[in-house]
Amino acid sequence: MEMTGPGGMTEFNSAASPSLPLVSGVCVVGDDERINLARSAVTSFLRQTYPNFEVVIVCAAPTKTVLDNEWDTLREFQVDPVQYPTIGALRNKGIEEANGEWILPFDDDDHCHLHRIFLQMAARRPGHCVTLSEQIRIDIDRNMMCTFANPSGLPSTILFPRLREDGETLNLYDADMLEAGEDQEFLTRNFGESKNIVLPTSPEWFPGPCTSIAYYHTKNKSSREQFFGRYANNQYDGKIVSEIPEDHMEYVTSVMEKAGLSAKVDRGAAGAVGPAGSP
Repeated sequence: MEMTGPGGMTEFNSAASPSLPLVSGVCVVGDDERINLARSAVTSFLRQTYPNFEVVIVCAAPTKTVLDNEWDTLREFQVDPVQYPTIGALRNKGIEEANGEWILPFDDDDHCHLHRIFLQMAARRPGHCVTLSEQIRIDIDRNMMCTFANPSGLPSTILFPRLREDGETLNLYDADMLEAGEDQEFLTRNFGESKNIVLPTSPEWFPGPCTSIAYYHTKNKSSREQFFGRYANNQYDGKIVSEIPEDHMEYVTSVMEKAGLSAKVDRGAAGAVGPAGSP
């Protein structure tokens, strides 16, 4: 399947460089029940075609770990949940331990298209972050699938430089924030609208919205209303409620099968409603 993108995205910024910048994928896990989810998310991330990346896992699960073995580019740090009680604190630990110039956080219930790092790194600029405009979101319990869109960029898809423009200070999350919304707070405080490059992941090109796929389940910190917008309504149960092209659907279905997930949705309902937006 050929990958085509929006105009202006054909030139990879570091193609002339003898070595591409190292990207650190940071995944955090908070409890034992999410270990299997995390293993699936990390496996997805390890398929990236971008040639220079590592994965840093920060695990606060009390009795389990994500990895059986580690190597130089795949490391796990076991931490005390009392000392690291929030997602922000866990992510900050991952950023501190990371070796990469760029950071790409991904949740234990996220799956990344194999070209995701390549696409976002192609759009990067010094001192700026890069977000995706659309994302496939799946409600496991309700067997519902949709495209979730925000033309201003989805904060949960952020790629950002590890260091601020002074070259010394780390870009860090709010370690004390308990409520949902840590990604938006981080983006607004560290970059703002003027330094957020939005990659338009349109359904008109592949991989489009399935550059990032996020799953909702009972352990999510966000409410269904926050995660799905108007698609949180039960009238959409068991349906594909966005116009998702066939090649996108084939990829998403393949990812779900590999993750051991099932969504028996009504393909005939696709296209009945447009993409959901931020509530």
